[in-house]
Amino acid sequence: MDARHIEILKSLGVDINEKNAKNSQHWIERTKSHALATQNREVYGFIDHTRGEGIRMYDIDGNEYLDLASGVAVRAMGLRYKPFIEFESSIVDVVHEIMSNNWDSIPQTAFAEKLISITPGTHEKQASMTTSGARAVENCMKSAMDRSGHQRFIGFRPSFHGRTGYALALTASNKKHKAGFPQGVDVTRVFYPYCYRCPYGQNAEDCNVECAEALRGAIEVEGDDIAATVMESVCCEGGFLIPPKKAVKAIYDITKEYGGHFIADEVQAGMGRTGKWWAIEHFDVVPDYIAMGKAIGVGYPLGASVGPSPMFSAYSRHSETFGAEPKMALQCLWLLKHLEDENILSKNAEKGAYMTKRLTELKDKHEVIGDVRGLGLMTGIEFVKDKKSKERDQKTRNDIVKNAVHKYKLWVLAAGHNVIRWLPSYIITKEDIDECLDRFEKAIIDSSK
Repeated sequence: MDARHIEILKSLGVDINEKNAKNSQHWIERTKSHALATQNREVYGFIDHTRGEGIRMYDIDGNEYLDLASGVAVRAMGLRYKPFIEFESSIVDVVHEIMSNNWDSIPQTAFAEKLISITPGTHEKQASMTTSGARAVENCMKSAMDRSGHQRFIGFRPSFHGRTGYALALTASNKKHKAGFPQGVDVTRVFYPYCYRCPYGQNAEDCNVECAEALRGAIEVEGDDIAATVMESVCCEGGFLIPPKKAVKAIYDITKEYGGHFIADEVQAGMGRTGKWWAIEHFDVVPDYIAMGKAIGVGYPLGASVGPSPMFSAYSRHSETFGAEPKMALQCLWLLKHLEDENILSKNAEKGAYMTKRLTELKDKHEVIGDVRGLGLMTGIEFVKDKKSKERDQKTRNDIVKNAVHKYKLWVLAAGHNVIRWLPSYIITKEDIDECLDRFEKAIIDSSK
């Protein structure tokens, strides 16, 4: 951080000087004492908000990191992407504080039309904007209840749909997220298709989708008054699980058999990350709803829901103060066009296949890697005590994360109980992937001694 940015902070009343501006421990102690709530300070230090480009980021102590998290899939185009900065500067004078759920604007309308055009299905659709992925999921749920007259949902274990209200009721990936909080809606829960640890003892080659048949049994026992099944197209926070196509199709068909809607949660896996606009397109089903967020906002808080028209039975059944106001909508339109113009979806598929291939090669070398699974630019590496027993090894996973961040300056994130996720920005190169792999392997070796 240079002197100019230190002076900016001082002018805003921040207690800072040149010495503590470059001292992570000073700021960690300050936040521990009174400021930010619920942050993970055991692994990650203070990031320099004035530096960074592409997948390279810096902490305030001056250390450079390679970023494999992309803000948990938010920074699709990496840090300070020059084409976006240039576009953003061209609309700095746009009025942006219009309450977009009461007053329409051309950018918002055009953005809704674009989203409808790139989501699966030819049925009549509408889009509704919000400020986060969790709210987008809840918007879909409210619409499904409004349209169906039912209030029961099908959810999965593991799953993650957000930490607010209805979305939290569906979430089931870590007890820390919801223990002690009341359940917002009725949820009939079944296992998410998890081929590496199939709870029914099947394997992918001769699987007869008992996970889907378990859903039928649960509905018969617990109630067939289904508003919707809510399914992550890729189970993200729960461990980067990629379901087999036939399981998704069977779950979809059973949902329809009982008159329910099908909601695809694409908050983390959508927006072209997997090589298609939406991960659900890999599974040959057309969802009634798609909930999206993270990357869609080009680094700003935004979510959106696309569902059947009309999404709600009456005006004011749903509304939010903020949601794709003019400036935001213009930025999102820029991103969608840029992804198309630069052929980025197919590039994501190609680079993602290379990333998963290299990580699979790593699995063959290390006994602690039980499974590697990927779809486009999202790959999960599951750590075990040994390949035969498949016993989860959370301690080794946690040690690898700490070593990767602290020793090898590789910014990685955990997922599930014993998985590390690779979730880079779309601008990552094969050379970057190779460098990340080299640092990652060193962290594994150090943590396995």
